[in-house]
Amino acid sequence: MGILKKMSLINKGLRYRLMIAFSLMAVIPLLACVYAISPYLFPGFQNYVDLNLIVFIAVIISILGLILAKGMVNAVVELSNEAKRIADGDFSRKITLTGDDELGSLGQSINMMTQRIKSNLDELKSYGQSMKEINVEIHKKVLTLSSLLQIGDIISAGSIQLDPLLEMAVEKAATLFDTGFGVLYLGREDGGDFIARTSYNLDREKLTDVVIRREGHGILDKALEEHRILKCDSSEKLSRELDDFRRNNNLKNFLAVPIYSDKSVFGMLIVGNRLSDFKYTTDDVELVNVFAKHITIAIESDILNKRNEELITRDDLTGLFNKRYILSRLEEEIKRAIFYQRPCSFIAFNIDNFTKFRESRGELAAEEALKRIAKIIKDNTSPVGKAARIGGDEFAMLLPEKNKREAAYIAEEVRKKIEAANVLKEGKASLTVSVGVSENPIDGATSDELYKKAMDSIERAKMQGRNRVVA
Repeated sequence: MGILKKMSLINKGLRYRLMIAFSLMAVIPLLACVYAISPYLFPGFQNYVDLNLIVFIAVIISILGLILAKGMVNAVVELSNEAKRIADGDFSRKITLTGDDELGSLGQSINMMTQRIKSNLDELKSYGQSMKEINVEIHKKVLTLSSLLQIGDIISAGSIQLDPLLEMAVEKAATLFDTGFGVLYLGREDGGDFIARTSYNLDREKLTDVVIRREGHGILDKALEEHRILKCDSSEKLSRELDDFRRNNNLKNFLAVPIYSDKSVFGMLIVGNRLSDFKYTTDDVELVNVFAKHITIAIESDILNKRNEELITRDDLTGLFNKRYILSRLEEEIKRAIFYQRPCSFIAFNIDNFTKFRESRGELAAEEALKRIAKIIKDNTSPVGKAARIGGDEFAMLLPEKNKREAAYIAEEVRKKIEAANVLKEGKASLTVSVGVSENPIDGATSDELYKKAMDSIERAKMQGRNRVVA
């Protein structure tokens, strides 16, 4: 066996096998030459050597050389083809040459290199995926911060009504996640149960019909009472009650975050999505909670603004009472007048062509004109009456104990004084007013009815040529 192993060409090098193949292929022409010149060198040699035997030996040698050469060529071609596929990016390929010669060593080296490249590419792919996830989280937090700053700026400026601000906050919180939706529940105006105030991107979810009850026993009721956040996703083992709520309302993943302050409970924010195998991270919960806190601040700010507005009774420019105050006082005077069966009148003034005056003379001149007209109205109000500015170019008088005839007389006197005051200070040119008068109970039994009647009378005065009183 040792002799056979030594004689085998399997473990021989590529150079050795090439020399053997070349030698075998070179024997054929050598035999032909020997046979051709043998008559000259060895007379009678051909009589002792059979030509057929020589041909047979030549054929055998040719076949051996061909087999040996073909094996080497096939190995080179296979190695070349596999190397080309690997170079094209197919790193799953593997060269199967197992010999100990140069081709086998080259194949093993290429396999090792391919495996190393594949391993590096897998690491790069994993790194790229990690970077993508990090970039997504960074982008999400940047958008969240931008949204929170926008909401905070609006709250600070106090330049928007509460409902549009709540709609914006719910939308921003919902869009933190793909296929996101959101619902905000706030208490009824009478202080009752919590119902859906605004929602975003609801589809099959039945959340708008949900009612969160004060001191109730439902899953949301208890969470709101305990100021506890509810989380429902693929990572949570749900209680039976929470799972029933999820299935009954066609939900997949959601967070329910209470909206509350130290002294009050305002409602609950529910934000969810329709993603499969989704898990909320700690950061996700914290981001939604931050939106909930901003909603709390917005609600508290709105409450404070309303209280401040209720406390403010004077117009900053003219010093007269404002519209809210005069109408509330009118309502009280109407009730008193009905109880004592006494008259109560209301007069409304509108400055004629004031918009054109403002555009032509400028803001400062317009403000000065308003102040002068306000002073005339105030100076002619009865001791128990009150004067107010109820609009940009509108004023009013509340006259208890005065019937419509008496109120119309006072209105006419004021109209004349405003016209004679020559507010424009340009010869005969002057600002004028159109006036409407209403009385309880002839023109209405509420402040809204008397106000509307007086404003309608102003419209009639305008149609009749302005600068007149219509009762």
